[in-house]
Amino acid sequence: MINPLTAGDRVAGQYTVKFLLREAPHEHLYRAETDWGESVLLTVFGPPHADSPTGARVRQAFMRHARLMAQVQHPAAPRVMDLHDTPEQQVVVFQDRLHRTLRSLTQARPLQPGTAHELAITLFQALAAAHTQALLHARLSPDSVWFDAQGQVLLADFALAARALQDLRQGAPPDPRYAAPELVAGGAFSPQSDVYALAATLHEALSGLSCPPASARLQGVPLPPLPAGTPAALRSALTDALHLDAAQRCVSASEVLEVLGRSAPAEPEPVPAAPPTPAAPPTPAVPPDREVTAQVRHAAAPRTARPVPARRNRAPLIAAVIAGALLLGAALRLAFPAGPAVAAGAPSMTPGAVGVSAATPAETGTVPVNPAGTPAGDEAGTESSATTPVPDRNVSVVNTTVLNVRASAGSDGEVVSTLARGDSVVVLGEQGDWLRVTGVPGGQTGWVKASLTLPLRSDEETRALVAALESGEDVVLPGGAYRLERPVTITSPLTLSGAGMKDTVLFSAAAEDTLILSQASVTLRDLSVAHVGTLPARSVRQDGGQLTLERVLIAGAVRDDDLSEYGSGLWVQEQGQATVNASTFTGNTFGVYVSDSSRADVTTSTFSGNRDGGLLFRQASEGTVTRNTIEATGAHGIHVAGQATPTVTFNRIRGNRGRGVTIYEQAAPTLSGNTIEDNTLQGVGVQGSAAPTLEQNIIQGNRQSGVTYFDNAGGVASGNTVQGNRTAGFRMMDYSRPTLDSNTIDRNRENGLAYSEYAAGQARNNTITGSGNPGIAAWGDAEPELTANTITGGKQSGVVLAERSAGTLSGNQINGNALYGLIVTGNAAPDVTENTLTGNGSGGIYYKQNASGSGYGNTCYANSGPDLSADLTPDSAGPNFIQDNCTLY
Repeated sequence: MINPLTAGDRVAGQYTVKFLLREAPHEHLYRAETDWGESVLLTVFGPPHADSPTGARVRQAFMRHARLMAQVQHPAAPRVMDLHDTPEQQVVVFQDRLHRTLRSLTQARPLQPGTAHELAITLFQALAAAHTQALLHARLSPDSVWFDAQGQVLLADFALAARALQDLRQGAPPDPRYAAPELVAGGAFSPQSDVYALAATLHEALSGLSCPPASARLQGVPLPPLPAGTPAALRSALTDALHLDAAQRCVSASEVLEVLGRSAPAEPEPVPAAPPTPAAPPTPAVPPDREVTAQVRHAAAPRTARPVPARRNRAPLIAAVIAGALLLGAALRLAFPAGPAVAAGAPSMTPGAVGVSAATPAETGTVPVNPAGTPAGDEAGTESSATTPVPDRNVSVVNTTVLNVRASAGSDGEVVSTLARGDSVVVLGEQGDWLRVTGVPGGQTGWVKASLTLPLRSDEETRALVAALESGEDVVLPGGAYRLERPVTITSPLTLSGAGMKDTVLFSAAAEDTLILSQASVTLRDLSVAHVGTLPARSVRQDGGQLTLERVLIAGAVRDDDLSEYGSGLWVQEQGQATVNASTFTGNTFGVYVSDSSRADVTTSTFSGNRDGGLLFRQASEGTVTRNTIEATGAHGIHVAGQATPTVTFNRIRGNRGRGVTIYEQAAPTLSGNTIEDNTLQGVGVQGSAAPTLEQNIIQGNRQSGVTYFDNAGGVASGNTVQGNRTAGFRMMDYSRPTLDSNTIDRNRENGLAYSEYAAGQARNNTITGSGNPGIAAWGDAEPELTANTITGGKQSGVVLAERSAGTLSGNQINGNALYGLIVTGNAAPDVTENTLTGNGSGGIYYKQNASGSGYGNTCYANSGPDLSADLTPDSAGPNFIQDNCTLY
């Protein structure tokens, strides 16, 4: 707890406190005034146990989050003006724009739907800007959304202290009205929990009622209804962001923005008694920042189009007799397919014809690839009648890794089968957000989630798309699935844009590759590219040139293990340059593979569920990997090999079945500011003669060591926090020789530092606390140089040097360990000089067996046993220990 300040108190020599705005354990928020008369806000944090290693760690975490806050750039995000860090307290100074909270604004009446839509876009943009800096809010509610005196919204009151206190479980519990289910269950704050909280805040502001706690919603309590007139995009975004299942919830603020930016689908028209004369489908409006040059014209839709993933309530199917007749008709159409009908007055075109719309031939020469039309009756959930023009098929394609087929419409229906990405089914009917389908393995019918499928686009549209890509035309694609029958090679500059990574997918079961980019400048955005077959293939192969991916999902690449080829979602080679932003790589062998001297710059993307690795840099490749999430990989999260030198910064690398990062051969990457946690093997493994630079990373909770150096590995690790790993914090094996400088190494289950075989190198200025085994251990023929480290609070001895180890132990502070400060045993022969050993439970320095070496200038006091003692074997010469205030008994 910290003592509250009062009006008139001075802070940091230039701020005068006016009054307290908010109080929480260890954190107070004040309004203050600068010496030059400007109103500011002061967040004052007092870490618990400030004089202990735990307090120091919490203080470092708070300041780290504060520095991240200072990097957030958005008009609706707080602006940090100053930071002050002292042993007693930390102070963050913000520009004062707080005037009125969203809660106070909506107490009288809820927001108007149109206002809420614009507000949601601004707030999710601000949240996305924070997440881009790896900063979570962790305290979102109507009390943390403010408006300034000019009415501009501000996403304020970030929970910097709560995040710093998270490991200690001392922060205030989250408000259940805005807490995601996984947070209530004890999980950690995450971008998804922020998304849920902001969506709950906006839902309350719009409906006028708080959302039920997640526990109540899980028991069937519904969300309050949104008012009539709520924009469809806002309704859909809030639904997606408030999903109780994290696997189906929007994964990021950017994904919510994508949903908010969708155009509302047209409302259905009544089913006419007789078919009207169909007109040619209209050309949709072209976004001002996109040009397209391909067009497919159809007089009738190739299938009944559905807006996906918009969730709408649809009426049940009409009378059983009519439904049965329609099912029979659908079956006959599948058995005897007909070509698309030509509307009266519409020009006929051969399949795959590409033309230019008459609307804009002179101005731009560009038109969009038209979406298929929507026959009347689909929005009502009925099949087309005999008097209504019918499509030649009604096929949906699975657009998720595994899709459950259920016996009834609803998530509680029995699972009768499963489908994989790219599988096709025939849609028989719809109920809400569920489709009744056939074509399931075993000849069954069942129900699938509509939002996890896409309508299959016609062969004519797909042929026109391929022709446009191969000729280098810019294309905007509507939603749907486009089945490519062969690899498509792009050799000319183009931009290919879809309706969203969940809404437009190009997929192929063909061998080798789906898209091949050959020495071209290509931009792909807002779509998916997926390989769906079992044959070895890559999804996207870039042979030189420039590639930009924005909001692209790449999935399904398959490796040929016999040839050690293929399997990359994106392969960048032949000196290619790739820029990847806000994209997703899943279900590949490797998400991104960069070889030769190519370069890939990857930011704010997600790598999940790839078989062997999220990213692989080989040979002389380079690039930057910044603010990504790399998780749930079947092997290692990131591979760096050859002479590769990527810079890997501010990523979250977690839950991989191998290492978080593996570095081998002669690679020399830089890893800085990453959180590497909960991996099955080491957080970081360094092999061969690799020499990485590891700086300011958090490496924690890995099931083996935090960092292990093998072979002849070296490099520098400085300023890292390595804590709570299942074995050692740092382990040095074989002939490795890293330099470990100024790291915080805390609460590792075995050693803080462990040296074995012939390992050596320097460890200096490190703080090693709370180790389950000796804080530093050396055995075999290891010869480390241990200088000016602090080894304290261990559950066994501070340092143990065993077997034939040697090296030096100089200027270290070894105190408060449960057993001895230093044990030298076996045939170990170190130089022990000018160390301070105090407060250890069994004694100061203890020599055993045939231990020898030398020592002088050590200081021993307040140990619970002898300061310096020996139990040597007969005829052992023992150490050459020069007398000082450590007395040899």
